[in-house]
Amino acid sequence: MSGRPDEEPVEGPGQDRPGEEAGGLGEGFDFDAAFQREFGPKPPVRSVLVVPVADARKLAELCTLAGVRAHVVPVRGLGCVLVTHDPATGEDDAQKLSAVLRQAQLLLLTVREEAIEGQSWIAGERGEDPKPGLLLSVWPDQVQQLVLGRLDPAEAAGAAQGGEGGRAGAFWRLFRRDDGRDPGRDGA
Repeated sequence: MSGRPDEEPVEGPGQDRPGEEAGGLGEGFDFDAAFQREFGPKPPVRSVLVVPVADARKLAELCTLAGVRAHVVPVRGLGCVLVTHDPATGEDDAQKLSAVLRQAQLLLLTVREEAIEGQSWIAGERGEDPKPGLLLSVWPDQVQQLVLGRLDPAEAAGAAQGGEGGRAGAFWRLFRRDDGRDPGRDGA
């Protein structure tokens, strides 16, 4: 500061600006939102669904019908593991797919930086939360590799892509025979 009366004072540490309280927090400061951003749950890194359906191709078609975009990986003795394209949609995807597969229990594992959370889903409703560590200890190693991101689901053996294409085409492909013929045309 040069000491001239028409000059604005230079702001420095410890000086309050007009409209701010001591400590640099303005009137519009939302403490709860700032606390949640800093210390609340971080967005998921990966969302993985374990589904008791053995046929990855048919499950991929069901994903398309339900509007779930995921890589579908068959796992011998377990069914299929779905790795969603967008980790933030895991709960919505679990709800939609479990509404289609009404009798099956789906398990959702949400991987965050600090932990893995588990949820069970039946008929579009959330059930009791399982213990992910216990499940991962008894499931095949391939599931753990998918959950931890050590195995790229697009490169896994037998993987299929769910959520691609139109719903009408998925419906017809779902009920087509494995040999590619229409199920309504026997003897053709």
